[in-house]
Amino acid sequence: MPLFNTTLALSAALLIGPLVALPSAAAHEALSPLQRALIESKSPPPMDAAFSFDAPAGPQFTEAEKEAQIELGKGVMPMVMKAFNSGAGEVRIPPGDYRFGQERYHGAKAIFPLGFENMQRDADHPFVIDATGATFWFDLDDKQMPPGHRCVGFRNCRNLVLRGAIIDRGTRGCIEGRITRIDRKGNRFEIQPSPGIVVPASYKGGDEQRLFPFKSDGRFCVPLYDLQAGVRKLRYKDITPSTEGRYWINMQDPDLMERIHDANWEHAYGDLGVVRVGDGLSCLYTSAGSIVLDESANITLHRVSVYVAKGGPSESGGDGAHLWKDCYFGPRPGTCQWKGADGFLCRSTRYGSTLDNVTIRHTADDLQNFHGIWGKVKAVSGNHVTLEANPSLRPTLNNARPGDRLRFIHRKTGVFLGEAKLTALKDSLLTLDQNAAPFAEAQAEWLDHECAGWVVQNCRWEDNFQRLLIMSGPGTVRDCIFTRMGSNISLNTGMGLVGGIPSDITITGNTFIDVNSRPHGAAIDAHAHNAQGKNGTPPIERLVISGNSFTRSGGPAMNLIGIKESRIENNRIDSPLRATVLARPEDETERQAIILRHSTGVEVKGNTLVDSEKHTQADATSKSELLGLEATKEITLDGLRVQDAPQSDSKAK
Repeated sequence: MPLFNTTLALSAALLIGPLVALPSAAAHEALSPLQRALIESKSPPPMDAAFSFDAPAGPQFTEAEKEAQIELGKGVMPMVMKAFNSGAGEVRIPPGDYRFGQERYHGAKAIFPLGFENMQRDADHPFVIDATGATFWFDLDDKQMPPGHRCVGFRNCRNLVLRGAIIDRGTRGCIEGRITRIDRKGNRFEIQPSPGIVVPASYKGGDEQRLFPFKSDGRFCVPLYDLQAGVRKLRYKDITPSTEGRYWINMQDPDLMERIHDANWEHAYGDLGVVRVGDGLSCLYTSAGSIVLDESANITLHRVSVYVAKGGPSESGGDGAHLWKDCYFGPRPGTCQWKGADGFLCRSTRYGSTLDNVTIRHTADDLQNFHGIWGKVKAVSGNHVTLEANPSLRPTLNNARPGDRLRFIHRKTGVFLGEAKLTALKDSLLTLDQNAAPFAEAQAEWLDHECAGWVVQNCRWEDNFQRLLIMSGPGTVRDCIFTRMGSNISLNTGMGLVGGIPSDITITGNTFIDVNSRPHGAAIDAHAHNAQGKNGTPPIERLVISGNSFTRSGGPAMNLIGIKESRIENNRIDSPLRATVLARPEDETERQAIILRHSTGVEVKGNTLVDSEKHTQADATSKSELLGLEATKEITLDGLRVQDAPQSDSKAK
């Protein structure tokens, strides 16, 4: 029988030392003592094993072993609840394999296979679930998404710690393998599936039915993301049998096949820009929420590893202030799996999360999102505002409280209309502390419900498909390594469903290698715009980009539209624009390392440009290869004010 450890798993040594300063004082105060102590602890990144097509898919079990694991799984929650209800500070789940089925539904509510619900402790007495050495297996069906599956869930919980667990799925959830033939005329690739792959018999044919090209050593062919961004040309129609256990991946469009035979493209990117016989393809068809934090506060995930294909973590609603410490999300090391977990989704929490020493590899969508949800105004009367019905806004409305700040922006023009405080709320009817008439054509930004104060630090992001999307602040990305990332760090005001204005963002001390290396791609972009597409309104304010290193962005290292009162300083930029010039020599493009448009009051200083092949050119306004300007004013370069740059119709937008 398992033994219960009633002592708190927190050593006094961890409490010694200065606390990390978060960009928001409120967010800093929201962290529990245990979370602050863990942030100060130093741990090496998780170890990786070399990729191999021929390695096993992971541990294999007999049916008898699986039945025994299912029985063990049934005992996990009773074990946890017995310790929790006794007032213990910790429960120890013995090492071993525990197996669960998939989610059930009670109406619209998902019932998690392993779910922690209504478990709350105070900040000084957290409850630790120590699962070090335990693997939680989830037998999920392999139907194409949607819907997405669920694995581990925390709902209406506070001050809990999950430590040391491994989360995996019993089925693969993706199709991947070595390319054995390329049929250019037939627009198809033959693959030898890796061990453990089950190929479905039918396909839905939607946009999510896409593939990920990668090299034989496991590197993502990051330039080929160019075919997905905005154009969705990495779709496959279906997968049909070939010979000798091999399969044909039949493409929807010819673009990938033509791109890998483009001489200019190969000249620009070398082997990383193409796939050949012996390289690999991974085909997406399922999704899962590996760890879901709903309506919760101060949940800590410590040394947790997730190997579930497209099985990302998410946070929604509640006070937030969650900590992800020393975690790994990606393919199981030492196996034939290429595609790992999905990225993080963080939305509509009162306090932002902290990610410290997290490794995330091989995502199949966005790397990470930080945002709230806009509240669209339906009607106003006196000091009352009625919002349009929107299920996605429910986590915000559930957690709104008197005194919350709302910023109102014209829903079409993006013009700032004013701020107000909430005094009462009933369903979608808001009572404000002032007359609501000026807000009749507005949408409301919930300033206290968009993950403010989030921090991403000391993290390693490798071979990931898409972007780190930032739509709320304050927030900080610091001392991280981004390697082979299809898109970039993207700041966007967004005026549709998801929303917020990403002001007070600091991006500092990071390393970017082959990030957004497609033609014209920037490692960091910012785009302030309104619903009508006009740039610069509402602006992104107080953006700081400092002390970063950029190597081989496809276009400029930074492409920033609509920033205000911001600083760009002491960054090193190596070989920008090379890929654009070589892969697309006919394209007209800006030829500077940093591009500013529709921006005001930006200080640029101390940045270093390394351009040995001379692909950059001096800008007409700044007279510098470093800085390109359009529709800007009050810009300084290394302490000197440069002339204001007018709008230019000749420049690419």
